[in-house]
Parts: sequence; structure tokens; C-alpha cells
Amino acid sequence: MKEKRNLKVTFNRSGGTASKGGITSRITLPITWVRKMELNPEDREIIATFDGEKIIIEKKGARE
Repeated sequence: MKEKRNLKVTFNRSGGTASKGGITSRITLPITWVRKMELNPEDREIIATFDGEKIIIEKKGARE
């Protein structure tokens, strides 16, 4: 099953010990996708891979 959604990246100024002008980015994923991946507050580690064009998000241990 392949599902596509248009999502937005949010940008925030970094705080703490970040360099002056530092920015962080975040993407919010639909909870239905997160649940299908069986992620939860106790088991939430993922592997993110970037090939220059696409970001692939997988549950840690799924293909290790």
C-alpha cells in the first residue's frame, strides 16, 4: 500500500548551545503511519536515509 500526503517542514531557531542563527527543522508524520510502523513512546527509534533526493524512514531493526 502506497499512500502520499503533502506535508510541511517547520523551521525553528535553535536554542541552548547551538550556534548563533542555528535552525532546526521538523516534519510531523500522520499518526496512522506511525502506528502502522508500530512506533510508540517506548519503541520509537527509526533509521532515516537520504540519497540526495529522497528521505526513507524505517523502524530501527526492521531490516538490520
